[in-house]
Amino acid sequence: MINRILLTFDVEEFDIPQEYGRDIEAQEQISVTADGLQTVLELLDQLHITATFFTTAHFALSQPDLMKQVARKHEVASHGYYHTSFELKDLAKSRQVLEQVAGTRVVGFRRPRFAETDCAAIREAGYRYASSENPIWLPGRYNNLLKPRRVYRVGELLQIPVSASPYIRFPLFWLAFKNAPLPLVKFFSWQTLVHDGYLNLLFHPWEFADISGYNLPSYVTRHDGRTMSMRLQSYLRWLVGEGQFCQCADFEREFPQGDRA
Repeated sequence: MINRILLTFDVEEFDIPQEYGRDIEAQEQISVTADGLQTVLELLDQLHITATFFTTAHFALSQPDLMKQVARKHEVASHGYYHTSFELKDLAKSRQVLEQVAGTRVVGFRRPRFAETDCAAIREAGYRYASSENPIWLPGRYNNLLKPRRVYRVGELLQIPVSASPYIRFPLFWLAFKNAPLPLVKFFSWQTLVHDGYLNLLFHPWEFADISGYNLPSYVTRHDGRTMSMRLQSYLRWLVGEGQFCQCADFEREFPQGDRA
């Protein structure tokens, strides 16, 4: 069976400066993400790679033309209504807004900051899959080492955790990609593909904008803008030879009912 590579981006307001006590205007939060998103789309076009974009309804309403551009070649999924707040009604409301703005069906959900959400509520809101779990220990954030590492079903809802390597659970998401040596990231990506048959990778468009002026910790700003784009390009070119890129919705359709990876 061909390895599957799920490349995902969380398209959200660039509100991370607020986590470190820095004020940033609402419009600037949108513009930083929009700039990075345009860079990401151009890179994916060059490499002929498809991806899934978990998007907040607020961002989509602020950038409708850009969201239509995303939907032409990629999957649009829900990242809630706002990145900074969440109510259960946002599950259905965000999906409806995204479908209207992007003109495409929305079947996937990822909760901001991997906060827990009732699986039954996600399914009832019209989603087929969720990707809101990061099965690692991230100091100061969460300890999910006891959660399932691989894809599994809860009733009719497919849970697709962000990938972590077998054995030591090396994280395969944006923070590790920014801060670990690229050969190490490639090794654990290869190990995970061999063991699991798929990867679920996570980045943010704002990482591909110039965020050096926001006085953020170095582990957040390392490899931003053009440097980050070149780094991701190198990684993706390598991954092309290791498997087939596919959208999360297609991966969900391929995964048999009642099975566990």
